Amino acid sequence: MKTLSQSLTLFSMLFLLFACGGGGSLERESDSSSGSGDSGDTDSTYTVSLALVNQNDETDRNLATDNPLTLNATVTDNDGAPLADTLITFTLSNEELAVFGNDTGTARTDDAGVATIDLTVGTAAGDGQITATLPDGTEGTTTFTSSGSSSDENAVYTISLTLVNQAGEADRNLASDNALTLNVSVTDQFDNPLTDTLIDFTLSDENIATFSNDTATARTDDTGAATIGLAVGSASGDGEVTATLPDGTTASTTFSSEGASVITEVPAVLELYTTSVQLASSGSDDIELIALVKNAQSVLMEGVEVSFSAPSSAGVEIQQVDSQTLENGTATARLTSQNNAANRTVTVTAAAGDLTQTIDIEISGTEVTINGARSITINDSTTLTLRVQDSDGTNIPNQAIELAATSGELSASSVTTGANGQATVQFTGTVSGSSTVTASALNAIGSFTVTVQEDDFSFTTVPAEEVAVAPDDSYEEANYTTLTVSWNKDNAPFAGGTVTFTASRGDIRPGDESGTTDANGELSFDIASTNAGLSSVTATGVDGDGNEVSATVDIEFIATDAHSLYVDASPDQIGPDGQTSTITAIVRDPAGNLVKGKVVSFTVNDTSTGSISPSQATTDSNGIASTVFTSGAVTSEDAVMITATVVDDTAVTGDVTMTVGNRAFDVSIGTGNLLQSPDDTTYLKEFAVFVTDSVGQPIEGVSLTASVTPVKFSEGGNYYRGDWVWVEPQWIVGIIDDDGNISEGYTAVCANEDINSNGILDSGEDANGDNFLTPGIVGTISFSGGVDVTDENGQATLQLRYPRSYGAFYESEVAVFAQSTGSEASASMKYVYSVAAEDLADENVRPPASPFGTSLNDPRFQRVLCGAD
Repeated sequence: MKTLSQSLTLFSMLFLLFACGGGGSLERESDSSSGSGDSGDTDSTYTVSLALVNQNDETDRNLATDNPLTLNATVTDNDGAPLADTLITFTLSNEELAVFGNDTGTARTDDAGVATIDLTVGTAAGDGQITATLPDGTEGTTTFTSSGSSSDENAVYTISLTLVNQAGEADRNLASDNALTLNVSVTDQFDNPLTDTLIDFTLSDENIATFSNDTATARTDDTGAATIGLAVGSASGDGEVTATLPDGTTASTTFSSEGASVITEVPAVLELYTTSVQLASSGSDDIELIALVKNAQSVLMEGVEVSFSAPSSAGVEIQQVDSQTLENGTATARLTSQNNAANRTVTVTAAAGDLTQTIDIEISGTEVTINGARSITINDSTTLTLRVQDSDGTNIPNQAIELAATSGELSASSVTTGANGQATVQFTGTVSGSSTVTASALNAIGSFTVTVQEDDFSFTTVPAEEVAVAPDDSYEEANYTTLTVSWNKDNAPFAGGTVTFTASRGDIRPGDESGTTDANGELSFDIASTNAGLSSVTATGVDGDGNEVSATVDIEFIATDAHSLYVDASPDQIGPDGQTSTITAIVRDPAGNLVKGKVVSFTVNDTSTGSISPSQATTDSNGIASTVFTSGAVTSEDAVMITATVVDDTAVTGDVTMTVGNRAFDVSIGTGNLLQSPDDTTYLKEFAVFVTDSVGQPIEGVSLTASVTPVKFSEGGNYYRGDWVWVEPQWIVGIIDDDGNISEGYTAVCANEDINSNGILDSGEDANGDNFLTPGIVGTISFSGGVDVTDENGQATLQLRYPRSYGAFYESEVAVFAQSTGSEASASMKYVYSVAAEDLADENVRPPASPFGTSLNDPRFQRVLCGAD
């Protein structure tokens, strides 16, 4: 019963409230004459009725991100007449629940007494109340529910821009001596700062001013403020600068610029690098020169004129690729030596403004060789054949050769090579003993030792061509080849002389190692070998009085049974449209010997129109046949397959895969003259690495890795034996003969034992018998400061450290690999370990000999698989 009474009481109160015009309206008497206009009623009472509707004009009190509302306010007087042209002010019980559709939160009634204002969701969720207030204080209210929004997607931002001068005073006049700063402040509709947001700035005319950074952007701080500098441009006039937020909100301000002539910034730093400090004398190769220009703040400079030069007497050609620096601060040129095969050092100079830098390039590879009889009798003559060859082994015609001999007589002191690149000279032995003949041309020196004997002691029967190796050391008769030595005294055969035979390779038939000459003054012996290569055979004779004579001849054992074939591509990833890779095939017999004289055919399986040329090649003494692949279009990974096959035994075959791909960036590597000595046992050589995009712009943040390895066997990789001799004013790598004569050069040029470049000691590869691959990896490679990513200049620095004892005797390949966003690229350069000039200048401090040994090989054969030292 009590409950029923309470319900009736509540119903009665609600009835009375609605009877008084309740719900969303209130009424108030006014003592003003404003309101409906002309009634003149000083006691008018106004009613404000509020209604919320959604986008479909349906009554709705639920405010959400996807459901904005419109508030309709209707104002009438006590006679029901509309109150027109009156400003209504709207307020919220909680400003975080909703946002009004305009900045003032006001609206004006129209002729029907209706005013509208939009309402969008705020950041807070909950119930709220909207109050509409007339100028006389009459109010109307209504309620709503907001779902709230945790994001700022409905935020409305305001950008304020102010230009100030260097004194912090407001200023819109930009001049050469009056740079301006644009101060920016960003807030939302609740006056909250917009923090950590990137603002883009643009100019109405890019010639009228320049921004203080390259990106024309600035980031707001914790107070919503950002700044960017403005410097005068080349054009004068009025301009506008616009700031744009990521959501598209913009604001602009104007300024005036007096314009200025562009002042060229003076370069402060010039660095010079090269992709190699050595250049082949043949002219078949070139190297890249790289000049790097920075200002005083180490910022890379674009558009700086750089010139590269060398003395006119240097005999080189410089082709300027970029005469002005690109965005990465580099200018490049290419250096060749196409018409001068002389060994020499060329100093190249790069100049930018008042700055100059130099780098020394060693042009080398030209050799003078001498061939002929190594033993003659006194007063007899022999013909010596001389050749001048460039770094590719090509004979050089019409070249003068200067000659000298330590004893005996030469028919000429100088000769000139003919069309075949050869020349001859007669040598006559006038005194017994050893005589060293030296020949010099194009700054290269060759030497040849002739033994002048009182007796005529020489080989008269030698193989006319290469000798095939035996399959194993259980030699059959067919495996042996016969050599005969002849001994004459006083122009008559000398019988009964004791002769001993030795050979640097192969086995002399048991029982043939020594013997006595027959009635014809002759003695023969047989020799065979299970491994391929050159063999220096020596016969030493002793007569009854103990007088000794000797003779030497060289024969070559070759493998002829092709058993396996290894194929390599260098590099195995190239760009499209004419990029090249060298394809090398190495043929070996069942014992691991390198097979000479086999014709190898090359075929390519490639849908991208790549090509192979030549399609056939013949293996040399190193078992190598090579060709060149030229790329066509881009392929998928490892989509190009190149197959090499021995023509007379098609079962012996091998293949290699390659990738032709677009590179998102390019990598280059180079070095300079400086060689550092961090301690008494170590050298440090730095290499510069550059990563650029397709138009030469530096790329920051590219991850890098690096390696140092010996140069591959298939690419002519060598290590060297030798020792140092003092030739004023410095130590040189040289040879001193028995008579004390000095000639420059190594005692042996040894091929990399890792023939197939797999890093594994395979059968037949351990030529020196030390159970290791020689020369192996010597030294360490790392990034300066441990920073293995490119900086803002697209640059990184590699540091190669190696023991001083390997200087001049080790040949390396330094490679760098770059990877970013799924793309890869690489670059490499060959580097013969250097020796610091100051370490060669003190006669009392001898540099260490080659760690690989000092034993002498026949200098006529410039590259061999060296045995034990």
